[in-house]
Amino acid sequence: MKIKAMITIALLISAILMAAKVSPGINNDQFREGKYIHLDHMEIALIKTDAKISIEYHLSPFAQAYIFLFGSKHLEPKIKEIFSNFENVEVQKIGMTSASIYVKGISRLSDGYYLHESRKLDISPDVLTIIYPEGVRRNTEHAKATPNTVLYVT
Repeated sequence: MKIKAMITIALLISAILMAAKVSPGINNDQFREGKYIHLDHMEIALIKTDAKISIEYHLSPFAQAYIFLFGSKHLEPKIKEIFSNFENVEVQKIGMTSASIYVKGISRLSDGYYLHESRKLDISPDVLTIIYPEGVRRNTEHAKATPNTVLYVT
């Protein structure tokens, strides 16, 4: 019985991979940088010294099949790798196309101002949106790092 199940799963994965290979809607060049994950949008909401980050992504066909079979929790190491230059990264929620992350200590308090120093991103999103505490949004395309920022007086 186990052999039949394994053969069925192998055939299913093979069929998915074959369909993905011949599918005209997939551009494999977009997966070069992240290998199997492509960041469409990253939103960083600055909250005093911390930040709430939301990312939207899509996966290569093989990664989609893998996550479908084994669960999205297997994406957590890759998501943490994107933020390897940040400290205290906590992945709160992971889905097939999005994730929520909370980062403590992304900024520091100095003389009544919150200062955020630029941090390199390991994978560049198509669009990076920084949301400042007063609600102002700043979009940057293909950002390789977060911008240097001075936030409001405390």
